[in-house]
Amino acid sequence: MGNSKIEKMLLDPGFDYLQPYFYSNRYALRCELGIGNNTDEYMKNARLRAKQIYDILFPDGADAMIFNYWMYDWSDSGEAEEKQYDDPAEVIEVIKSRVHSEMRALRFLSEMLMKYRHVCVRGLKTYAEPGDPDLETTRRNRIICYSDGLGFDDIALINGQIDSEDNSDVSLVSVKNDLIMSVYDDRGCDIVFATYEKMKEFYPLLKPYFLSYDLEEMERRFRG
Repeated sequence: MGNSKIEKMLLDPGFDYLQPYFYSNRYALRCELGIGNNTDEYMKNARLRAKQIYDILFPDGADAMIFNYWMYDWSDSGEAEEKQYDDPAEVIEVIKSRVHSEMRALRFLSEMLMKYRHVCVRGLKTYAEPGDPDLETTRRNRIICYSDGLGFDDIALINGQIDSEDNSDVSLVSVKNDLIMSVYDDRGCDIVFATYEKMKEFYPLLKPYFLSYDLEEMERRFRG
């Protein structure tokens, strides 16, 4: 990928890149995906609009993808956890849910690292704040996978985010355009730019997709 501005940001442990991406980054735009009068229409438009936005941002495909690998330390001192539940069946479901979540995250990580050249930025900030009991138990690494001409299944990754099937916060990266596209769910996506110039360049192209709720803030950013 070279020394693009967006790569320097991604390799910087001080670049948190946590949701909400739009409000946490100065040069960012927010687009609406799901619109419609019923569930089928809503989801169809979410996928269609995401694909249209993708085509604007990545005419030659994504150069890289990033995702979070979350690690939670379940080992702790305390009373038997099953005492928190009245139904023994709930205990089994909690265990199954924990194992499934860990397996899914590890499988995705393994598949990506096996296929793509990658860099790991470790020990990043999490959502836990001082005083939060999860502060010392939750860790986050940012994984950067490079396309190197292999390509990603970009639309499948985007649709996975729309359907909330993936818990890795997958985002696509363009070196040429110095940007990150992050679909947070079926409601919308945020596009974060490394520079004001790139945000200004793509502003009119993305304007038909803007989320009206944040339009005033986006206009303020565009005016600089």
